[in-house]
Amino acid sequence: MAERKQKRLLESISGLYSGIPHAVLDCTAFKGLSYPAKALLFELMRQHNALKGNNGHLHLSFSWLANRGWKSRDVIQRARDELMRRGLLIQTRQGGLNIGASRYAVTWIKISNFVGLEIESKDYHPGAWGFMDALPIAQRNASTSPPASKGNTPSRYGPLPPAGKAEALTVP
Repeated sequence: MAERKQKRLLESISGLYSGIPHAVLDCTAFKGLSYPAKALLFELMRQHNALKGNNGHLHLSFSWLANRGWKSRDVIQRARDELMRRGLLIQTRQGGLNIGASRYAVTWIKISNFVGLEIESKDYHPGAWGFMDALPIAQRNASTSPPASKGNTPSRYGPLPPAGKAEALTVP
């Protein structure tokens, strides 16, 4: 009985949907994304409409994203930059004061309408996300050695107490 009810529920869902190929979800570029970058990618896919062919005309305006729950412009910019560095997103038009928001395209879908964009078909290379072979190396933590300045003695950074205070602590 539960199987029949679940089948009816799935059949009743209609309308547009966002699909991301498994090849993209399994690639190195996607797997290494931060959570905000993945969330922003899904927000971009929410705008995509295959029937209208609007890839290349997707936007990341703060007013639209704020209605979707985003609160920080800085997080949006960092996530956008990360998506662009990894080849999952390309900017197709630079926005401005009197022309509106910048426009973007995801790189696993063709751009079918180049009208109003600042790139041409010869400049767009679908599949750029597949060129990332390895994840970027994470930044190293701060050094534990003392900085080269006055007042910072090695004993301050070392595991041993300074000279003259070498008594062992007693534990009750």
